[in-house]
Amino acid sequence: MPHTRASYEDSVCRLQKDYLEPGGIPPMPERMPRYDDEQLGVSFFRTFVGEHDDLSNLTLPRTYFGRSEINDALFCNTDLTESCFCWNDFIDVDFSDAVLARCDLRASSFTRVVFNRADLRGADLRRSSFDDCSFDGALLDRAILTRAQAELIELTDAQRQVIALTNGDGPEPDGG
Repeated sequence: MPHTRASYEDSVCRLQKDYLEPGGIPPMPERMPRYDDEQLGVSFFRTFVGEHDDLSNLTLPRTYFGRSEINDALFCNTDLTESCFCWNDFIDVDFSDAVLARCDLRASSFTRVVFNRADLRGADLRRSSFDDCSFDGALLDRAILTRAQAELIELTDAQRQVIALTNGDGPEPDGG
């Protein structure tokens, strides 16, 4: 059973110890962040996140990750709804029980990433690679994958029935 998540404010304070400038709490954006937004809220741009870092049980909707390496980190039970994860490398990351609903995960590399029981409903996963990743019990309703990607990812029949399959990769995400 997942633990209770920290509030947005407490989550930002946690990140200020290692990743964000100390100070005030940035306002949460009203929509998914883009690379060219003047004010981003919580942002990881050209940042290394990892080395056994535990960012579990946080509340960080609409967070921006761009051109970063996330390696050996835990995001278990973290709410990252409507976040942007484009143009990143994720290696040995655990998103078990995380909320990644309506996230943009395009043009990223995922290696040995665990998405067990994660909520990926409505997420866009096109143009990304998934090497040795686990999606056991993940919610994938309306998640966008290409037919070629779906053939390479180990999914249940029930998961395959609810994903939104496309023939093409779609446009490259901005910020590349």
